[in-house]
Amino acid sequence: MSREAVLDAIRGADRITAICHENPDADTLGAALAMRFVAEKLDKQAEVVAADGVPPFLATLPGVSDVRRSPQLEPDVAVVFDGPLSRTGSVARDCGRWLERARIVNIDHHVSNDGSGVSAAFVDAEAAATCEMMAILIPELGVEIDKDIATVLAAGIIQDTHTFSHPNATPRTLRVMADLVAAGAPLSTLHRAIYADKPFSTMALWGRMLNGIGHRRDGRIVHAAQTLAMLTETESDPTATEGFVDLLASTKNGEITVLFKEADPSRIRASVRTLARADAVAITSAFGGGGHARASGCSVEAPLAEAMRRVLDECERELDRADARGR
Repeated sequence: MSREAVLDAIRGADRITAICHENPDADTLGAALAMRFVAEKLDKQAEVVAADGVPPFLATLPGVSDVRRSPQLEPDVAVVFDGPLSRTGSVARDCGRWLERARIVNIDHHVSNDGSGVSAAFVDAEAAATCEMMAILIPELGVEIDKDIATVLAAGIIQDTHTFSHPNATPRTLRVMADLVAAGAPLSTLHRAIYADKPFSTMALWGRMLNGIGHRRDGRIVHAAQTLAMLTETESDPTATEGFVDLLASTKNGEITVLFKEADPSRIRASVRTLARADAVAITSAFGGGGHARASGCSVEAPLAEAMRRVLDECERELDRADARGR
């Protein structure tokens, strides 16, 4: 993957549009916001685009008030963060003409991203977060990481490592975070915003999801679901499920954890977490999804019951493959 080609594209741009993936989390949003701050320090025009808007738990990050739902700058270089262009939701679906006139580059840390379909891509599957990659790339652009940049990058690393409790956190990740904290990133405040400080409506939603928890294979597969009715009953936003899958993954003996989210009655999103034996990408790739070996996701065009059956059957097949490998 051409790291230098991505850097050259950014250096040569006059206008940069930083694009988040659909249902943005702290990693895609933090990387995009950092790109905007860096571009402006380099006297370039810049914007951040998140088709689904900013989730409430990230509403206090620097720069979020200026995030747009669709590109407004004249096309030059579009940088897609934390996933391929296909994951940008309505940007990919509805902004085809704009994208045709832009040079598209991609910065991502998902092993399932092959970097195809763009002018240049830098994919580092060893990075715990795309924000970790950006923290390393930014000094190469001649920009010093200040407090605002450090804050948005730290948020992405915190969410993608579950504050360093996931096995994807490496010594490099910790060194990067140490530098970001030294630059002013408020580590404990960011952790609380992302993983604590839940409103009552969110706790009520989580209670309903926990009430429907299920399992297969003697608890080796654990699953739960969020329905549209649950969101209505608890007056919750879909982003209120953020973090629930990590709670579910704390179930003892659970090797595969799946959270099903009803996007609409015939389209279900599945978030998969695994321990060392099973491969989350092997499960979600069967449905056109992707991510990391330990954390991956996909969408299934089917009603909830059918989607659950299909994905959980694939989970069982992956457990069988893992058992056969002897891992």
